[in-house]
Amino acid sequence: MSTEVEQPGSTAGRCPFAVQDGHRAVLESGRIGSFDMFGVKHWLVAAADDVKLVTNDPRFSSAAPSGMLPDRRPGWFSGMDAPEHNRYRQKIAGDFTLRAARRQEEFIRRAADACLDDIEAAGAGADLVPAYARRLPSLVINDLYGLGEDEGAALESRIRAITGAADLTDIKDLTDEFFTHALALVRAKRAEPGDNLLHRLAEAGEDQILLSDDEATGVFAVLLFAGHDSVQQMVGYCLYALLAHPEQAAALRSDPALIDRAVEEMLRYLPLNQFGVPRVCVEDVEVRGQTIAAGDAVIPLYSTANRDPGVFAGPDTFDVTRAPEHNFAFGYGIHKCPGQHLSRALIKVAVTRLFDRFPDVRLAGTVPMNDGPGLFSPAELRVTWGAA
Repeated sequence: MSTEVEQPGSTAGRCPFAVQDGHRAVLESGRIGSFDMFGVKHWLVAAADDVKLVTNDPRFSSAAPSGMLPDRRPGWFSGMDAPEHNRYRQKIAGDFTLRAARRQEEFIRRAADACLDDIEAAGAGADLVPAYARRLPSLVINDLYGLGEDEGAALESRIRAITGAADLTDIKDLTDEFFTHALALVRAKRAEPGDNLLHRLAEAGEDQILLSDDEATGVFAVLLFAGHDSVQQMVGYCLYALLAHPEQAAALRSDPALIDRAVEEMLRYLPLNQFGVPRVCVEDVEVRGQTIAAGDAVIPLYSTANRDPGVFAGPDTFDVTRAPEHNFAFGYGIHKCPGQHLSRALIKVAVTRLFDRFPDVRLAGTVPMNDGPGLFSPAELRVTWGAA
């Protein structure tokens, strides 16, 4: 049995911290759902156990053609299954460990302070989305990859064009243009010395894995698409959550040791990623009484898995003191986001430095949310501080 889910409309009137109504209905029904995306039917799984099944069972493939996504490209490891997928993950593994993220925290703090210096100099009334939530991750990501400011800005602009496109043909054309641009960058880095991630993708290091130009470009593209826009939006969303729940911000200020719990709770609670990465069923599988046929596309709903009452007590309550449990903000299984540790470090520093610098920072007006079926987060986040 399944529940039909309609294409979501405008976000106007929707609680900014609520799971999309249609997805919640699937979770509460105890069934799976179905959804039409670009004319292709997708099955939706909402419960935590079902999300684990789809993201970790070889009967659901990331490599099988879906009839919707652009053509698979060399190095595009998010569209691969094991063991092919493992080769590319191994190439980047050392740059995304917990230890590596901790080494980057000092740079993140300096970058955050530079952003906040400019915000303070401009006076109360800032929009934190462009001035902080987007700018800070951009500085950190450019440093990680060894990109100049102009190089990073050009890539970011192209990513935004793709993620903002509503037509499948436009998406494919813009993706082709993006890959042409990224390939030129990879070739340029291969021709110059350096010790950043993009340089290491273009050479054989201690792992002795030498990628072709096209493979290195594919890996680079996966990392940018998976992490750039999403971490920017998540930083803004986390700041909004705390500003909109002053009692939670106060609890964190009174006990700064709660910051790691607070980060995990924000990742769990905020329905940023309304869809997971689609899989394709490679043989008939029955899920909750519904047969998913070989060749069918399936989407794991991470936001509803994070609100599954069978896993999380009081799942719709935002509580920064909650004992951390596994959440699905970064996916599950072999495709779990490699940048999860860096993302946590970014959120942690962004929150602590903002509230350290402006202890009385507060919202200054309504907060419009981004429309669309993909990432859900504040489009603007206007704040003020000082005397009312």
